[in-house]
Amino acid sequence: MTNTDATSVPPTLIPALKRLTRQAEENAVGSEEFENASVGEVADARVVAEGLAKIGIEVSPKVAYQVWSLVSENYQAGWLDGPRNVEDASQAVLGLCRDIADGADYAGFSGKGQ
Repeated sequence: MTNTDATSVPPTLIPALKRLTRQAEENAVGSEEFENASVGEVADARVVAEGLAKIGIEVSPKVAYQVWSLVSENYQAGWLDGPRNVEDASQAVLGLCRDIADGADYAGFSGKGQ
């Protein structure tokens, strides 16, 4: 994870964003989900990677796939339809970060939904 321009992320969400990306990086290690993903899911992951880059987080598409998986889990879905564009991706990630910061997520950070 490389922060290039975290100024677009509210300071109160930075710890949650770091937790989210760290968890996604850990989930990606040894996982073959990205390699076995559909063409559409791989395309979604690339858009998510671009959305993360927009808010200052540089990750591989494999890690971005895990980020979107956590976003999907937060909405209690197996895999959400991918983001429409880069802005949609970054807003979805920040939405999950808000839920993490508030202790109200279903992606495993707050303990809800487990």
